[in-house]
Amino acid sequence: MGIKKIKSRIWIERNGKPFLGYGKILLLKKIEETSSINAAAKELSISYKKAWEMMNSINESGKEPATIKKTGGRNGGGTVVTSYGKELIRQFEEINDNCIFFLEEQLKKYEL
Repeated sequence: MGIKKIKSRIWIERNGKPFLGYGKILLLKKIEETSSINAAAKELSISYKKAWEMMNSINESGKEPATIKKTGGRNGGGTVVTSYGKELIRQFEEINDNCIFFLEEQLKKYEL
C-alpha cells in the first residue's frame, strides 16, 4: 500500500473576487527576492502583463499596497514588497499550512 498524501489549493476572496492565492503569493515572494516584477514574471514563466495585473489586483483589493514601485536613479528602480505585503505572505502561508494539517488529519480517518 502506498503513502497517502492530500493536496489542496486555497484562495481568499474579498467582495466575491479572488484576493490571494498560491500564485499571487508566489509572485509576491519572487518580487521580494528579485526587487522586480519583470524578473519575478520571468522566473515564474508568466508574462509581465499577467504579473502586473496580479499585483495590481492585490494592491487594489488590499487594505494598503503590497508593493510599491521605486523610480530609477543611480541604483535603478524596481519594486519593493511592503511590510503589509510581507505580512500577507506570512498570514497566507500560515493559513495554508493549517489547512493542509487539518486535511491530513482528516485523511488519516479514512481507508482510501
